Amino acid sequence: MSRVAEHAGAAPAPPPLRRNRDFLLLWSGSAVAIIGSTASTVAYPLLVLAVTGSPSAAGLVGFVVLLPALVFQLPAGILVDSWNRKRVMMWCDGLRAAGAASVVLALLLGELRLAHVMVVGFVEGTLTVLNGLASTAAVPNVVHPSQLSAALAGNEARGRAATMIGTPLGGILFGVGRAVPFVLETFAYLVSLATLLGIRKDFQTARPGERAGAGPAGGAAGES
Repeated sequence: MSRVAEHAGAAPAPPPLRRNRDFLLLWSGSAVAIIGSTASTVAYPLLVLAVTGSPSAAGLVGFVVLLPALVFQLPAGILVDSWNRKRVMMWCDGLRAAGAASVVLALLLGELRLAHVMVVGFVEGTLTVLNGLASTAAVPNVVHPSQLSAALAGNEARGRAATMIGTPLGGILFGVGRAVPFVLETFAYLVSLATLLGIRKDFQTARPGERAGAGPAGGAAGES
């Protein structure tokens, strides 16, 4: 076979990541969600301290919000490998947006309670763990194998940058108004949900004998 024929039969090079629509949607949506989540993680203890005047209650809420990241990493990893990752992420965004909106509403009505903040913070923290693991596991299914290392490095940089932005932003916005960080959080999760709806590719490959999208939590399972 001639050298020309070999080149003609070679697979075309994948487009660069900056032109991969599905990856960019996943990357940017997660970035916005991380900023909103980090801002609220900072704002929850400040909110409780402002409402109750109790440093111990503020510390307790801060602990409850962060606890899921410590205890649910392993079981969440098992679940995102067994469930449809895209649907898991969509449910996580929708439920986190609803939780943040409920805090905003309670503040506007003057009916915010410590138990409410603790429940919302714990549930949100749990859903954030699920969402983050599902997002990372989805990457190999939206990029070419040759670009996986670069995509994962981009995800790591995105996470660190979004956290660096969200941490001071939570305090700054709380200084503007007690409800403002949670308004931002609600909007961030809705933006993330919208980007997920725009992604065409499945977030996992089907196991032999299964079609992608079948299985628990609306479907599917499968491994990347």
